[in-house]
Amino acid sequence: MLNKIKNHLRHIFGEVELKQLTGGYTNGVFLIEGTNPAMVAKISDQQNNDGLNEYNSLYLLKNNNCAPNIYDVFEVDNSRILLIDYLPGVNAQSILDEGDTKKAEKVYELLGKELAIKIHNIKYQETTTNLPIIKRHSGDYFKLDFIPRSLTVEAERILKVKGSDEDNVLIHGDYGPHNALIDNNAIHIIDWEWAGWGSPIQDVSWIIWFLKLHYPDRAQSLFLTFLNTYRKHSEIFITSELVRTYAISRVMNVLNKINNENTEVKKEWIRRLNWTLETDFSIN
Repeated sequence: MLNKIKNHLRHIFGEVELKQLTGGYTNGVFLIEGTNPAMVAKISDQQNNDGLNEYNSLYLLKNNNCAPNIYDVFEVDNSRILLIDYLPGVNAQSILDEGDTKKAEKVYELLGKELAIKIHNIKYQETTTNLPIIKRHSGDYFKLDFIPRSLTVEAERILKVKGSDEDNVLIHGDYGPHNALIDNNAIHIIDWEWAGWGSPIQDVSWIIWFLKLHYPDRAQSLFLTFLNTYRKHSEIFITSELVRTYAISRVMNVLNKINNENTEVKKEWIRRLNWTLETDFSIN
């Protein structure tokens, strides 16, 4: 398959090579060595909508300096290939792992500003682009029979708490330092496969969920840094209850996406669901 894709790219660009990228990118992402400007080929399964979601998101974000620009999309056998900008920089999560508090705070200031100004300010319009509408509560979770029913019942109870899915805006769906590249004081957001239209609190809640899961000792401080910056540029009403509700909603959405994954992946996300249900997501 990779040889077929390489031959197709050589037909377009001449003699090029593919070098697999890491550092925050999902699997199936290759630098195309030999193009000018530098480009990346993202390969996804044509049978799911992840690649299509990314294409539609990047088309919507074109030239706003928030995400890679997209050049083309084509299909080879059962794969969809997106050609996008190659962006320099380091994965923002690696900066957190250094343990430098000031650098970490700067990352979350940039994440808060970028999300409020360049992403969540894009409002839903039926004619804009073909992206899914991601609700807080889908009603389909009981169909996921690999999840213990006690966890599903508890998640369902919380997701029925009064709340609104209004203010549909563009959401990334997996927003955080793991999907951000930092180059000096510039930040770019990558991996838009889970994007759609939804409540902005879905992205906000995922920020604190990620922090509490991976960096519990610094979670509250860094989240408040993010939230204070975000609130300078957004009037979205955010409460601890809504953050908890949408954190659970996002985990349930992930569980829905991994229905066909192997047992170990499912076990890990069941563990994360149980952890999410038990975790305090107070934002004060």
